[in-house]
Parts: sequence; structure tokens; C-alpha cells
Amino acid sequence: MKRLLIILMLGMALPLWAFDFESPRPEGYTLYFNILDDDEENVVEVTYPATTGNSRWQGHKTPWGELVIPAEVEHDGVTYTVVSIGPRAFSGCNEITSLNIAATVTEIGAYAFYQCTGIKGEVTVGEEIVSIGRSAFYGCSGITSVNFNAVKCESMGGTRSSTAFGGCRSLKSVTFGPRVTRIPDYAFVGMDGLRFEWNLSESLEYIGEFAFAYCSNIGGTLRVPANVKHIGSYAFAQCHAITAVELPKHIERVDNRAFYQCVGVKEVNVKALTPPVLGAEVFAGLKTSVVYNVPCITIDRYKDAPQWKRLRNLRTTYPCKLDLVAEVNDPQAGFVTGAGSYNAGEKVSMTVVCNAGYGFKGWSDGNSDNPRTVTVDDTMTYMAILQQAEIIHEVKYVHDTIYKDGRDTLVEYYEINDVAEPINSQEGIVYNRDKRRIEVPIEKGDIVDVVLYNDAGQCVFTGMPKHGHVNMRRFPTGSYIVRVTTIYEEIVVRFFHARKR
Repeated sequence: MKRLLIILMLGMALPLWAFDFESPRPEGYTLYFNILDDDEENVVEVTYPATTGNSRWQGHKTPWGELVIPAEVEHDGVTYTVVSIGPRAFSGCNEITSLNIAATVTEIGAYAFYQCTGIKGEVTVGEEIVSIGRSAFYGCSGITSVNFNAVKCESMGGTRSSTAFGGCRSLKSVTFGPRVTRIPDYAFVGMDGLRFEWNLSESLEYIGEFAFAYCSNIGGTLRVPANVKHIGSYAFAQCHAITAVELPKHIERVDNRAFYQCVGVKEVNVKALTPPVLGAEVFAGLKTSVVYNVPCITIDRYKDAPQWKRLRNLRTTYPCKLDLVAEVNDPQAGFVTGAGSYNAGEKVSMTVVCNAGYGFKGWSDGNSDNPRTVTVDDTMTYMAILQQAEIIHEVKYVHDTIYKDGRDTLVEYYEINDVAEPINSQEGIVYNRDKRRIEVPIEKGDIVDVVLYNDAGQCVFTGMPKHGHVNMRRFPTGSYIVRVTTIYEEIVVRFFHARKR
């Protein structure tokens, strides 16, 4: 019996392995991996080597210098994709000085780099990361900045006491990548060491619960990005250094106490025409002198909306007149009509006019309508892209008709290019005087493009005719050239002239 007890005691002193296989790395250290039971075949997570002792690396040499997590690793002739850094994988590995994590990694487990005090400088969170476990980088006192690129990260800890970067005493700044759409709940809660100016990514759509709560030293004007629709509860609670808040025109919902006790705020500017839904006490604890500015055209809606109507100093210093800027990429190529100051909510038509030798390619935001109708709900800038086009005055006329219609004398010209076969519907392209429109009855599926030029050779319309016609009421009386290009490589050109006696 005594001999058996000694054997059992010796067995307890020996470390037990916690990994499926190991892989010596070119950097000189060894990494350890577990094969995951996943729907996707041949995927692994990085793990620690031992399950007993004070350190998960007891009896093994910890990594040093730059820790490189590879995208793939081979074992017994099989190539595995590395998709995760497991819980506590490198906890306490103080000789690691920097991280290089492959883009294949989507999860960083709880306590993965806990108390890795040797990591210095910037840490990058890759685009594909969807989850960072509780206290993953807790106590990494050498980290000074985080480059956060995770496009759709869902989780970063889950509580105030276990946020991913808690205890990182030297962490001063966070920058957000241009494709980030979410800041997860509790992402940077309680990190009062952060001291950067607000620089949230314009791609953001959601700011989570407690995301920056108690970050009392992030200062200046908080401009919530234009695409954000939802701000979670306590998201900016007790951010004392915020001096002003700007909520975008697409904001739909701000949850309970989102700006609770932000005592440095002097004004809140809201661009949304429809009052966003407010939770309880969103602005509780702000000074009574804070001014809430809302669009003048809908201030009555705000005065009737729940929570909003309870606010003191609900005003409209935003002008009812908003600027609409319309410009071209090359001033020598043409100009845009319709720019000016308009009432908020007003619909405005913009028309691109090209100079001779130029054509309209489209708007810089991808829209191709010309004329184009927009609703003015903010100060907006639109740019028309113009490019050189062939000179349309060099066509040779093979047919013309002159006739009188009431008090107007009309002249029509018609031409088909030499290489094309005419189709019957071409004859039907006419100017309908009564309805003041040019009718293009060619099958819509056969049309590649319709261009309308005035007698100065300026392009005044490019696009597809709606309902089979181009409305001429918006254009002055005069001479116009209609150029229709079809899928059959045909170009139809007709001239219309309307002139009063």
C-alpha cells in the first residue's frame, strides 16, 4: 500500500499535456494546438502545453519576442487552418514583446494574453475577429494603442470588470479601421486612461452598451458617424470630457442613460428629421444649461415626442435653409443647375449641362440620373463626373421634314449610321408638342443610352427615358438633338426645333 501511494504522488507531480499536437516554429519557439470539433474540417486553435502547475507553460519554454500566429500549420501530413487563440493560451508569457496574428483567426479566448506585461506599443485587432474573450489582454501594461479593425466584432468581454483591455494602464489611444461597423458592448468601458480626441469610423452602424462608459478623459466634440442608427445603454455614461454631441440624420434609437452624467456637454445637435426613440434618462445628469438643437422643419415633432418633450432648452438653431452644393469634376466640361439654399425636406432637381465635346458619365456616388431629384435634409454636396465625348455635329443628315404645327415651325432630321440596319420603331421617335416631350418608343431592353443635346452642343440629359419619353418641360424652347444608341450597334439621331413666330 505504501509503495502504491508513492507512485500516485509521483504521478500527481508530473505535468499533464493539454494539446493535440505541437509545432516548432521558424522563430525558434514551439506552439501548441488543439484540433477543433467544428463543422469546418481541419481547423485548430492555439493553446497552452500543460494543465497542471502554477503556469500553463510549466516545464515548457514560453514564446519570446514577436509572437507570430500562423494562418496554417501542418501535422501528420494534414494542413490545418488556425482560427482561434484559445483561453489562457499565452497567459503570463512575459517575454512576448509584440503580436502578429494571421487574418484567419476569428476568436481570441478569455485571458489569452493575461498579464503579458512584455507586449509593448500598438496591438492590432484584425478585420476578421468576431470575438475577444473576457480579460483577454488584462494587465498588459505595455500596450499604448489599439488599432481596431474588426469589421463585425460581436463581443469584447461582457462586463465592466472583465473587458478585453482592462488593466492596460499605458493604453492611451484607440483608432478604428474604415470598415468597422460595430463597437461591441463593454468594448472600452472604464478605461479612463484613454485620452484621444473622438475619431469614430464613418462606417459605424452600432455603438454598444457601455462601449465607452466611464472613459472620463476622451474629450472634444463627439460626432456620431452618419450611418449609426443605434446607440446602446450607458454607451458614453460619465464621459466627462465630451463638450458637445452631434447625432446624425439616420439615428433611430438611443437607449437608457446613453449620455448619463456627461457633465462637460454644452450642446446636443440632432440632424434627424424624425425624432429618434429615446430610452429613459438618456441625458440625465447633464447641466440644465445644455441646449438641444433640432431641425427647424420638424421641431414640432420633437416637442411632441416622448422623452424629447421633457428636455429644457429644446431649440432650433439649425437653419431652415440648407445648402445644396452641386459641382462638376472639370469646370471646363460643363456645369450643374439646381445648387442653392433650400428648406429642409424640400425636393430639388439638379441638371447636368455639358459643354461641347463632353458627356455626362454619372454622379460621384454612383447615381446616373440626369436630371436628378434629391431631398434636402442636410448640407449636401454632389459632384457630376464629365468626360470627353465625340462631337455630335459631324453627322450627315439623310432625311429632313419641315412643317408647321399651329404657331410653331418644326424641322426634323433623321439619320442611321451606315453600318446599321434600320428598325421600324426608329421612325416613331417624335416630339409630342401637346405634352412637351420627346417620345422614344424603342423597346427599353434594346436601348443602351439616350443623350439629349441643345443647339450649343451641350449635353442636357443622359440616361434611360422613363415611361418611354423624355420630359421637355424642364428645358427651354429651342433646338435639340436626340441621340439613341441600341444594343444592335445602331445610333439614331433626330433633330427637333420648336420656334415661335
